[in-house]
Parts: sequence; C-alpha cells; structure tokens
Amino acid sequence: MMRTKTYIRALNEKGIDAFRNALHQITAGEEKDIPVELLSDGFLSDIITTNIEVEPLKFTTKAEIVIYIYERIVKLNKQDVYYNQGLWSWLSAYYFDSVCPVKSDGTRRIGADDRHILNPEEWTRYYRHLIASPVRLYHELGNSAEIYLLGSPDKHGDLMEQLASRQEVATCKGIIEAASLLYWDEAKNKIKIGARNKDGKGVLRRFTQATIPQFQMTYDLNAMNGKQVVNLLPSEYDGWKSI
Repeated sequence: MMRTKTYIRALNEKGIDAFRNALHQITAGEEKDIPVELLSDGFLSDIITTNIEVEPLKFTTKAEIVIYIYERIVKLNKQDVYYNQGLWSWLSAYYFDSVCPVKSDGTRRIGADDRHILNPEEWTRYYRHLIASPVRLYHELGNSAEIYLLGSPDKHGDLMEQLASRQEVATCKGIIEAASLLYWDEAKNKIKIGARNKDGKGVLRRFTQATIPQFQMTYDLNAMNGKQVVNLLPSEYDGWKSI
C-alpha cells in the first residue's frame, strides 16, 4: 500500500464501516491490504487540522510509535482527543503495516476489531486498541508508562493485559511505579525473569489480580507514589525488591 506524508485525519461513520469491512476481508483471505482510499478519500475521512502532519513510517517498537504519535496528538490540545474513534481508527489504518505487519507466510494477524477500531465506551475494550491505549497511558503516566511500551507495535503482550485491562490499575501512577520498581530490571532494560509467570510468590499476576484489589479497598493508592505502595506489600514480594 502506497502511503505519503499527510495531514492527520479522522474516519467518519462510512470510513469506520469501510475499515471494519476491510479487516474482515483480510481475515477471510479475500484481500491482503486495506484500500488506500481509506486514508485520504474525503467521502470516508476528514482532515482534523492542517497544522499537524504524519509520515508513512514503519515502526519496529511500541515505544517508537507511541512517542511519535503522542508528540503530534498533544498539539491538538483537545480534552476529548483520546475518545475520538475516527482519529485513532484512521491512525491504525495509516500505520497498518506497523500494527498489523505481513507475516512470513504472507498473511496478517488481524485479531479483534477493537485492536484497530477504537471503542471509546468501555475500558475493557478501549485498552485493546494497539495505538490509542498505550499513547493515552503515556500521556497520563509520563515516564512511568515505560513498562507499557515494551515489545512490538502489533502486540499488547501479557504484561499489557495484566496492567492495563483494569482502568483503576492502568491509570494509577503509584501502582505502575510500584510495578516498575518490583518487576523492571533497570540495568538490563527489560522485565525481570519470572515476573510474568502465572504462579509464584509476588508475581505480576498476583500483584494486579489479588494484592492491589485488596489494598484498593482500604488505601487511596492514587495518593501514593510507587515506593509507598511497595512498602505496603506483604513479605511474598520481598524477593522482587532485592532482585
């Protein structure tokens, strides 16, 4: 699909329907790519502003695409920008080769529509969007969102599923800072070995699914920083503090 530098746009209702239909056709093996007119046809999308342009880059890491898009989206200075279904769906179409690359067998892994077409109504579906979700978290958490920016643009991964599937966890800076203090290996710039295991003392799954929900019933974790949250944790987490 040929793409050129362009003003940032938003799909309208017809454009969203066309995008959804294209995703389903690719999934069924009827097409290999989305139609190029989806990106610029005035019948399917509208220019949001002539002050912001995006380039047809191919991103290999989630951090690259998130920071690139954030630096442009923030210029819109609109309160509801992170709920704009047309905008984020258009960005997914524009950067389709990054969020849905062609695999070695010539196919693409489309997955659920929510990965590409933003659902702004429900967080349990919103967070699945491959671009909007990590960009919004980066906006809200700043450098504390580093743990969300791991891996390639086309995958959320288990870490994102564990931390971002519940909004009260995903957007609480203290909780995310605590998770980083426990599970992020600063020296190696990666998640500590074993942190993503399904079972074990103090693993990430235990942290997000059992311990944090229990503490949220008693403490105002939104008013705490990461170190304060870590200091609340029971002894099963002591090993992660010292790794």
